[in-house]
Amino acid sequence: MLRRLMWMLSAIGIAVSLSACALMTAQALRLEPDQPPDKVIYDDAMALSFQNWSFDAAVDFAATTAYSGSERAIGVTFQPGNWGALWLVRPGGDLDLTGYTALRFAAHGGSVGGQSIFVRAGAGAVFPAQSEVDLADFLAGEPTADEWRIATIPLAELGVAGGSLGSIALQSAVSSGQPTFFIDDLRLVGGAMPIQEPLNAAIHIDATGPAQPIPPEMLGSNLPAWLGRNRFRDATLRARTAASGLTVLRMPGGSWSNSYAWLSCEQDRDIDGALPCPWKGWVARPTDFIDFLQATNTTGMWVVNPNGTALEAAAVVAFFNGAVDDDRVLGVDIRGTNWYTVGHWAQLRAAHGNPEPVGIKLWEFGNEVYGGKPATGGAQCLAWGWEDVWTCDGTEYVNGKGSDAARHEGYLEFRAAMRAVDPTILVGAVGYEEPGTPAVPDWTNFNNWGIEVMAAAGDALDFYSIHPYAYFEPPPNNAAGHATILAQPSTHWASIRRALDDAFDAHAGGRRAPVAATEFNLISVQDQDNAQLMTRAVNALFLADSIGQAIKHGYAMLNQWDLVNGRASNGAEYALLHEDNGFFRAPQYYVYPLWARFGAEMLPVTGTLDAATQLSVYAGRVNTTTLSLLAINKSAAPVTATITAESGALNGGAAYVVQAASLTAQSVSYNGSSDPSDALTEPPTSVLANGDAVTHEFAPWSITLLHLALDQRVAPPPVFRLHLPAVQRGAP
Repeated sequence: MLRRLMWMLSAIGIAVSLSACALMTAQALRLEPDQPPDKVIYDDAMALSFQNWSFDAAVDFAATTAYSGSERAIGVTFQPGNWGALWLVRPGGDLDLTGYTALRFAAHGGSVGGQSIFVRAGAGAVFPAQSEVDLADFLAGEPTADEWRIATIPLAELGVAGGSLGSIALQSAVSSGQPTFFIDDLRLVGGAMPIQEPLNAAIHIDATGPAQPIPPEMLGSNLPAWLGRNRFRDATLRARTAASGLTVLRMPGGSWSNSYAWLSCEQDRDIDGALPCPWKGWVARPTDFIDFLQATNTTGMWVVNPNGTALEAAAVVAFFNGAVDDDRVLGVDIRGTNWYTVGHWAQLRAAHGNPEPVGIKLWEFGNEVYGGKPATGGAQCLAWGWEDVWTCDGTEYVNGKGSDAARHEGYLEFRAAMRAVDPTILVGAVGYEEPGTPAVPDWTNFNNWGIEVMAAAGDALDFYSIHPYAYFEPPPNNAAGHATILAQPSTHWASIRRALDDAFDAHAGGRRAPVAATEFNLISVQDQDNAQLMTRAVNALFLADSIGQAIKHGYAMLNQWDLVNGRASNGAEYALLHEDNGFFRAPQYYVYPLWARFGAEMLPVTGTLDAATQLSVYAGRVNTTTLSLLAINKSAAPVTATITAESGALNGGAAYVVQAASLTAQSVSYNGSSDPSDALTEPPTSVLANGDAVTHEFAPWSITLLHLALDQRVAPPPVFRLHLPAVQRGAP
C-alpha cells in the first residue's frame, strides 16, 4: 500500500484570544462538592517544592513578561541540540492528583511565536517520556507573538489522571532550537475544567430538495486473512463488527490477495494445478470468511488472485455462489487443469458447513497491480514495486499477455469466465487515483496505468477500483498538522473525482464507470506513522468527513483499511479494532455506527461555519417523518447551532455522540460511555425543539448524529444519480 505524498494543504490555525478565556461562565468554573481548589505550581515563583531540572534550555524564573496580575513569569529559550526541555521535578515526593482534572497555564510566544512544544507529566523524579501531548492542540494553535493564551490539558491526556505527579516538562518538538517563550500561572485544576466560549452556527436542511441515494457499499472495510482462524471465531470481534454498522468486508486482504490461493488454502494443502497456499494450517480459509460474514450480518467482496487462471477464478465464484446441483462444466484452463463443474465447488463449500450459496456479488481482479515488482511484472514496473504480479502495463492487465502455456489471462477473460458462473456479479478492475496523461507517463501515475485500464476495458468495466490514502509522509503531530488533516477531505475526494471523470471522458469514450475506493485511510504506510495519528481522534474526524465527502461526490464504494490489522513496531495501526488488546475499539470505529443510522438518502444542507476547519454537516432522510444531521466539530470550542428544515417544523429527536478529549486522544466516548457495550446499546440523548427549530450544542472534537422528527410528513423529493448497478444480497 505504498503511496506517494499528495494533497498537502496549507496549515490553518484558529486563534483564541485571552479575552475569550475571560468570558467563561460561572457554571464552567464551578467546583463540585468534595473537589479541591486549584493547586498552584508557579505564579511569580515556584511553589509546592518543585525544582528546576531543565536541560538544553535557558530558563529564567523571574522574567518580566508576565501574565495579567503577575509580576514574573518563566522565560524559556530552547537551545539547539538534544530537544531541550523546561523540566520541573518534585524530588521530595509526588502530589496526589485525586480530584484534579487538568493542568492549566498561560503561554506567551514572545516576540516571534510559533514554538512547537510537547507537554509531558508523570510520577516520580524521572523524565516523563511516555506522556507526550502537543501544546498546540490545547492552545488552538502554537504560541502567539506578543499575546497570552490559556492552555487547559486534561490529566487523562497526560496519562496521570487519578494518580500522582512528580514531574512536568515542556519539551521542544524540534532539535534546532526555538525562540524565547513564556509560561505563567501554572496550576492543577480542581473540579470542572474551563471551556472555550462556544461558536454559533445556523444550519438549514432542505427536506424538499433533490435527494441523493447512498449506496450501502459506502460503509465498508477490509478483512485480512492473516488474522487467522481463531480470531475470526472470537465472539467479541464478531459482536463488535456486527454492531459497527459495516456493510461490506473486502477479502482476503490487500497485497495478500495477489498471493492467496483460495483452493489450496481452503483444503490446507497445495492442490495440483491450483495456486499454492503459502500459509497452510493457520491462515483464514474461504470457509472462515463465510462464517464471519454470516455471524456479523455483513456481505463480502472478494479479490481474485490475478496470477492464477480465469477458470480458477470462476471456480471460486462457484464455491461462494453456486448451487450444489449445478452441473454446468467449467472445463480445462490454459495450464491444463480441470476445474470440473459449478456444483463440484459448491459441494466443497457445503461439506465445510455452508450448504447454501453465499451470494458474493462484488469482485475485484487483483490488488494494486500497477505496483508490481520488476522481476515479475516487466519493464514498466517501478524499481520500488511491492506486488508479486505478472504485469505493470494497464493494457496487458486488461487484455492478457503471451500465448499458449506462457499466457497470462487479463481482466476481460477473468470477468467473462466468472460471470459465466454467476452473471449477476460485478467485477472491478484495478485503477489509480491519478489516471495520468499520454504526454507524462511517469512514477506519479505508474506510467499511465489508469488511462490504459479505462481505454482497454471500455464498457466491460463494472467498476474502477482506487486506493486513495491521504498521506504517504504523515503531517506533523501538532496543531498545523491536525488542521491540515481535518481540512483535507473537503478537497481530496472532489479533486480525485474530477480527475477521473475527465480521464473517462477523454479515454473511455465518455463512459464513466462507477468509482470504488476499496482501500483508504489517513496514511498509506503505518510504519511511517510514528505519531500514531491513525489511532487518534483526529483520524476519526477525518474518516467521518471522508465518508460524507465521498458520498457527496458520487463514489460507489468506500472500504476503510482495515477492520483488524495488528500494530507496527512504532505503535501505529490502521485498524478499527486492535487485535492485540482484546479488540479495543479505536476512535474511528465509532464513525460507522453513526453513519449506519444516517439513512439511505443525502439531502442538501447549508451551514454558516467553515466546513474545512470548524463544523462540517451532512443531512439525510431516515424515513418520511425523520431527518438526520451528521455534524463534525473540528474545533476546541463547543458549537451552538440553530437547526431548521424546509417544509416542516422540527419536533425534537435524539443525539448519538462520539466525543474526544482532544485530537490526540486514543479513546473516545460513545453516548457518554468510555467503554460502551459490545452491542452499543447505550441510548442517545434527547434533543428538544424550540419553536420550529432545534438548538443543539455540538461538543468540541466530536461527531454527532441527530435524528430530527418532523411535525408533518414531507413528500420524498426526486432522487438522482445511481452508482453501482443494483446488487442483491443473498443467493443468486
